[in-house]
Amino acid sequence: MLLNAALGNPDDSTRLLADMGLRPEYFDRAVRMGERSREQCTSDDPKNARGTQDYLARVRELRFQLRTELGWKRYDPQQAPLIVNPEKTICIGVLLGDARTGLPGNPQPRSHRPAGVTKEAAITRNQHLQQLSLFTPAAGPDEVHLDDDEYANLATWYLLTRRIEGRKSNIVEIRSELSLPDRVGPKGRIDSWRARILLPAVRIKKIQDYTGDQAASYVVDVQER
Repeated sequence: MLLNAALGNPDDSTRLLADMGLRPEYFDRAVRMGERSREQCTSDDPKNARGTQDYLARVRELRFQLRTELGWKRYDPQQAPLIVNPEKTICIGVLLGDARTGLPGNPQPRSHRPAGVTKEAAITRNQHLQQLSLFTPAAGPDEVHLDDDEYANLATWYLLTRRIEGRKSNIVEIRSELSLPDRVGPKGRIDSWRARILLPAVRIKKIQDYTGDQAASYVVDVQER
């Protein structure tokens, strides 16, 4: 059954993830891999390169883990990268959130950017779903094709993340949650969530230099693109 409130207790979050066949480590690894991907950028890259590489690595690592360890399958409707469980009832995407991401209570977080047509369609489906079916991982092709009925019953969750630079410390904190969007607000951003599973924050020491580019001064992106 779907939750109506955020889960802030780590034990509660772990239990619900386990009910979905998931573990917090999958998301921790994806977040850390995204942070590591930033190290490959230099001052010659576009200014948004670090945020873009971070996003791509999070998508890649999450899909790789769930596909190879649990038998989930890739799904890319209208170029929106998702990963779908074998029973075709749950899929997960990756999304940036605002400063409320990973924090319990209200106000709820908003997506960093407008949702777009594909995400809006997913949220409309979420609004009509009454429950989430659990699943047993099964072997199968690496990619999945859904018919209209299967697509209509697919609950779309997002790994929502927010990356924060410590102004006086040398630490980057990435807060995250696995959440089920419920509404798109007037400015096109997701601003209401039917269920929120708060994940442990990841804290990583900032790296000041990348790939031997001694002239490049690394500045943490306070707001990712």
